[in-house]
Amino acid sequence: MGLKLWWRALVGDEAEILEAAPSRVPERAGFEYGIGPAGLTETNQGIGVSTQTDRRSTLTQLYEAYLACPWAWASVNAIARTITAGGLVTDWDTDDGQGDEEQPDKPDNVLLLERMLSYCNPRENIRQILRGAITDLLVFGDAFIEVIWLGNQPVALYSLDCPSMLPIADEHGTVTGYVQVTELGQRAVFEPREVIHISLDSPRSGIFGVSPTQAALLPITSWLFSAATSKEIFRKGAPPVIHVDHPASASPSEINRWTAQYMQRNVGPRNIGTPITTKGGAEVHELAQSRTMDYLQYLDQKRDEIIAAYGVPPAKVGIIESGNLGGGTGEAQDRTFVVNTCQPLAELVLEALNFHLARVGFGIEGWRLKFRDVDMRDSRTVEEIRDMRLRNGAWSLDRYRADIGEPPAAGGDQPILIDRENLVLWADIDAASKAGIAYRLKGATLEPTAGGEGKPGTAKPDGDPDRTDTGPDTEPGTPASPASDLPGEADKKVSGETARATYRLRLREALARLPDAEDDHAA
Repeated sequence: MGLKLWWRALVGDEAEILEAAPSRVPERAGFEYGIGPAGLTETNQGIGVSTQTDRRSTLTQLYEAYLACPWAWASVNAIARTITAGGLVTDWDTDDGQGDEEQPDKPDNVLLLERMLSYCNPRENIRQILRGAITDLLVFGDAFIEVIWLGNQPVALYSLDCPSMLPIADEHGTVTGYVQVTELGQRAVFEPREVIHISLDSPRSGIFGVSPTQAALLPITSWLFSAATSKEIFRKGAPPVIHVDHPASASPSEINRWTAQYMQRNVGPRNIGTPITTKGGAEVHELAQSRTMDYLQYLDQKRDEIIAAYGVPPAKVGIIESGNLGGGTGEAQDRTFVVNTCQPLAELVLEALNFHLARVGFGIEGWRLKFRDVDMRDSRTVEEIRDMRLRNGAWSLDRYRADIGEPPAAGGDQPILIDRENLVLWADIDAASKAGIAYRLKGATLEPTAGGEGKPGTAKPDGDPDRTDTGPDTEPGTPASPASDLPGEADKKVSGETARATYRLRLREALARLPDAEDDHAA
């Protein structure tokens, strides 16, 4: 028996080795923060969050803050909708985007994955599931997706309520299962492979992540109190803050009766403009002017703190800045929003989906899931950038055509510097380039003078005895003008047009005389 057969008989086939490898990984020595010796259980979800009720109440508070504060709602929705705007698609790993490699046919397991994603369950599509998962990450710090398995293959995906999900783990943080306990007492148990658990970063590590909503809870709470105070002020008609000095002879009952009459007759929207009347020597003084503008400025300050915690530029949540002072251009805000806020969160979600679904679920290699890019720039700006890259040689024609969804063109695989003076087919561009260089080299030959020295600018190419150049800046084929006959403006225009036409003619003649021009043209 050979060594290979003996090894297979001992530990099994290669696929079995790879499948069993994760279970043989040595156990870690470190401990997770907040998890005691008993680990995480249904009744103990860690130090500081001793019971499921405590954790649920904390997450419920975050959920209510997210719903009550419009700026938290707008920020979360802006991030979730931007990430999922293009949808979830499969992509070939080795595609470099240059358009010079043809994408192979999708394997059967990739097609099966796409089929499952196109119909996740009867109630939700993949975009809703992922948008909800991203929202849960931003509100709670964690997101859970249920995976339905049929044998060894996922067949459906469902969203799970984050506050009701309880991870079960040992003191080292190794998750052995999940339990869902709803507010109505319903209970469900999941294996680790049946739940995709995504967590945001946590400063001290741990099973659970820290959400931007939790980090912004103080400005959100301040905004809510300020908004509630403003609501009460306007509900009462924004009455002035006054001081009433009653006569010394006034009894407490008379003072209370006057106060009740004032609240009924002068406070409230319907009593706006009603004068304050007194008798018996009482005096009324206004303590301070209305502070409504101070309240509004305070709301704006807390609003800016909230959207900063989420990493959302003001324009993305409908805040129009005057002159955009210090905020950069709109395109700069878009790029900052995508690179600093959306892309890291999208990669976190994609990492979990690619591992659980593409690799473990369908055994896919060489293909991956990604969010389709959505170009939010102005179309004119995009076309100008493409044209600039093509003309300066940064892109080849095939790269340009691939970017706009067109197939490659003959001779378009070489990046070149475009000459807009001459119209040449892409297939002939190599021959035209060689012909132009050869023609200029022939025209650079110096004509000997009477003194035996070469005189620049007086070269005469072969077959052109009448050609004379007046200097190094004169285009080839430009006839010399007599010194005594200086042309006018009209003559200069005609002379320039004649020079360009003669140059194109010389270029075509040189192309025909070039030995390898015909071969390149045929190719």
